[in-house]
Amino acid sequence: MSARYSLVAALLLVTGVTHAEVSPSPQHVMFEVKFGPYVPHLDQSVGLGGSTPFSDLFGDSSSAKGSTPAWGLLGQGELDYQFFQGFGVLGIGISAGYHYRTAKSFVLSPKTQKYCAVEADGPTQRKYVLGGQPVSYGDCISDDEDKLNVVPMSLLLSYRFDVLDRRFSIPIIPYVKIGLAYYVWWFGNSSSYVASVKTTDSSGADKSLDASGGSLGLVVHPGLALNLSALDPAAARAIDQEVGLNRVTAFVELNYSWVNGFGQPRKLDLSDTSLSAGLGFEF
Repeated sequence: MSARYSLVAALLLVTGVTHAEVSPSPQHVMFEVKFGPYVPHLDQSVGLGGSTPFSDLFGDSSSAKGSTPAWGLLGQGELDYQFFQGFGVLGIGISAGYHYRTAKSFVLSPKTQKYCAVEADGPTQRKYVLGGQPVSYGDCISDDEDKLNVVPMSLLLSYRFDVLDRRFSIPIIPYVKIGLAYYVWWFGNSSSYVASVKTTDSSGADKSLDASGGSLGLVVHPGLALNLSALDPAAARAIDQEVGLNRVTAFVELNYSWVNGFGQPRKLDLSDTSLSAGLGFEF
């Protein structure tokens, strides 16, 4: 009888140890990195009054005036604190990224002290004018470069429907994020990290302003994630026990950003709608 009880106790002990070994570690933090295209809607800024400086400078020289410039790469990172786990996961987080693009600077006319201008030349072309005279694109640009920099930052609330993954071993996780965004921007050139713009104040006196600023707005990011840890559950459990990494996901996300200072005339429109892809790590 004593031996039987000893066997039962040993089995319970082994079962308890095994259970402890396979129990997932606590999960509270998620880090994401993602990349995607970005074309800010600068030419739609209210204060520009219909002019298209973004397209003029960064657009294709053989395209029509006002046509959308080619996309540039936007890289972003996000850190979330997952404060609720039940029927899905709720989290609050911050994200930040960086985008830049460069183009040859327009030259300044010695006669008129105005920069080379872009005008419409029919529905599909553009022409360049310097000092009141048509010139070629090569005569319109200099060896210097202008650079647009954008740093998008967001405060986000996220919900991840991971019930299919947790309860039914279906490694698909739909999710959505909404938040408040603030996009910082500045223009630079070959001689200055932040360029300056000459203007006049209310009294008519000349003054110089930095070509920089920021725009507030809103962002919405619905997405779909695939749990990569489900490809090898045994290895995933071992990694979780060793370093506390609960889950690794690959995802595709829609980036809808409405960032124009809520329509203020002195704010640039940095809105865009695009798709991005990346990896997520939950700890």
